[in-house]
Amino acid sequence: MELRQLKYFVRSAELQNFSQAAKDLFITQSTLSQQIKQLEDELDIRLFDRKGKRVFLTEAGQTFLPYAKQTLSDSAYGIQRLKDLQNIKTGSLKIGVTYSLSHMLTNTVTEFSRQYPDIKLEIVYRSAIHLKEMLKEKQVDFVLTYKPLAEDSQIEATTLFDSELCVVIAPHHPLASQKRISLSTLKNYPLILPSAGLTARETLNYILKMNYLQLIPRVELNDVNTLLQFAETGYWATVLSKASIYGMETLKAIPIADQNINMHASLLLLKDSYQKYSAQAFIKLLLAARTFQANQVISKR
Repeated sequence: MELRQLKYFVRSAELQNFSQAAKDLFITQSTLSQQIKQLEDELDIRLFDRKGKRVFLTEAGQTFLPYAKQTLSDSAYGIQRLKDLQNIKTGSLKIGVTYSLSHMLTNTVTEFSRQYPDIKLEIVYRSAIHLKEMLKEKQVDFVLTYKPLAEDSQIEATTLFDSELCVVIAPHHPLASQKRISLSTLKNYPLILPSAGLTARETLNYILKMNYLQLIPRVELNDVNTLLQFAETGYWATVLSKASIYGMETLKAIPIADQNINMHASLLLLKDSYQKYSAQAFIKLLLAARTFQANQVISKR
């Protein structure tokens, strides 16, 4: 059994298509099919059912998949540890981040790239829930997101700064002159909210439940960038962290009346997991810059 066979198996399982998997892996489909067949022969069990152009994992394949992923992950981390021991500053670093915290990365990415030009950075934008799962599966090295309301025994969270949950509207919105806005007031205006699963929505739902209130949005979206575009029209109001509009002059973040709910921008790491040199270096730069970032977010109107 070879690592490349496990790699081919995992990618084929993810895409459920040998042709697409081969294209992604820069090999021919016949090579991929041959390697999968050799793996099945060695294990003496079928891993895939073939149905036309699609392939599906058998029960054996489903059982084997997490072990194959873990083996590939352990191998990659082992190689990285050897490189770190040799002080080889190459390779790649994969960072998961939610859109509303993207402003935190600009200066750090630039400085990191100057100091480590041979390390490739890959930045992935997803929801907090998705990023947590990617972190657990070691598909990203660490995550920048808002701390989830529920604790997770596998994840360690370091708070970078707090950002107040606010009503986000355009300067020409009818409520734009208010110093604070009550949640009950929002019932009278077109409301567009982040979808369930996004941290801002989970935090809002918690506030509503604690105050025996209910808000029924006309639209729900799972993309913060698109939410902000809607809010910029002046027709819609939404509820997001103040940090979400950092650097945007076309929007205002107005605190919620009688509430002071902070969302905790956090760095998420796997507990008891090895952090490669490049991740340690990036995190060090990020933590060094967090005081400046926090002050900018807090002072920005």
